[in-house]
Amino acid sequence: MQGRMFSCGLFRDIIRIMFKNAVKAFVVGSSMMIPGVSGGSMAMILGIYDKLIESVPALFGRRTFKESLKFLLVFLIAALAGIVIVARPLEMLIDRYSVTLMYFFLGAVIGTVPMMFKKARSEGFDIPSIIYILVGVALVLSIDLLPEGIFSPDIGKGLSSILLQILGGILVSVGLVLPGISTSYLLLVLGLYEPVIAAISNNRFLSLAPLAIGGVAGILALTKGLEVAMKRYPKPTFMTILGFLLASLREIYPGLPSGWGIPLSIVLLVLGFMIVYKLSLLEN
Repeated sequence: MQGRMFSCGLFRDIIRIMFKNAVKAFVVGSSMMIPGVSGGSMAMILGIYDKLIESVPALFGRRTFKESLKFLLVFLIAALAGIVIVARPLEMLIDRYSVTLMYFFLGAVIGTVPMMFKKARSEGFDIPSIIYILVGVALVLSIDLLPEGIFSPDIGKGLSSILLQILGGILVSVGLVLPGISTSYLLLVLGLYEPVIAAISNNRFLSLAPLAIGGVAGILALTKGLEVAMKRYPKPTFMTILGFLLASLREIYPGLPSGWGIPLSIVLLVLGFMIVYKLSLLEN
C-alpha cells in the first residue's frame, strides 16, 4: 500500500513539474514573437534558463539523455504552441497600429540595457565596454550589406536558397540561447520577422523547415560555448550583446507619430521600458 501511494505521489509530482515547465515554455515562446523581448531573459526570469542550457549538452550523456530529452521535448512543444497562438493576434496588432505599437517595443529594448550592465558586472561606459559595444553594433550593421530578402523562407527552393535559410536559422539561434538578446529582433534585422509570422499564421510550416534546421544546429553548437563565455568573460560577452540591442533600435524605430499617436506612443514607450526593466530585476 505504501509503495502504491509513493508511486502515485511521485507520478503527481512529475506531472506537476512538467506542467509548470510547459507553462513557462509557453510564455518564453510567446515572448520570442515580440520585438525587443528576449526569450532567454524570460527563461531566466521564470527560473528555467539554467535547466534549459544544461539539458542541451546533457543530450550527449548516456545517463542524462532520457531526462534531458523529456524536458526539451516538453519545452519545445509548449514554446511552439506559444509562438503559434500569439502569432496571428500579434500580426493583426502590428498591421493596425504599426507606428504606435513599435514604440512599446522600443521601450522594451531600452529596458534591457540596465540588465545587460548587471550581467556584464560593469558600472559604466569605460573604454573596453565602449569597444565591445561598438563591435556588437558593427556586427549588426554589417548584416545590411547582405542582399534584401536573402534569408526569406518565401524565396526560391534551390540548394543555395536552402543553405542561406539554414545560415539564417543559425544566426537566429543566438537569440534563442543568449539572454538579453531578442530572437524576434534578430528576425527583424535579417528580414525574417514578417515572413515567419505569415508562414505560421497561414500554417505553412514546411517553408520554415530549413530555418528550423539551422536553428537547432546553431543551438547545439553555441550552447556550451556561450555558457562558458558568459561565466568566464561576462563583460565582453554582455557588452557585445548590448551593442546588438542598441543597433536594433534603428531597425525597430517606426518614425514620428502624429495626432493622438504622440501621447499614446510616449505612454507605450515608458510602459515597454518599465515592464522589461521590472521583469529584469526579478532575475536577481
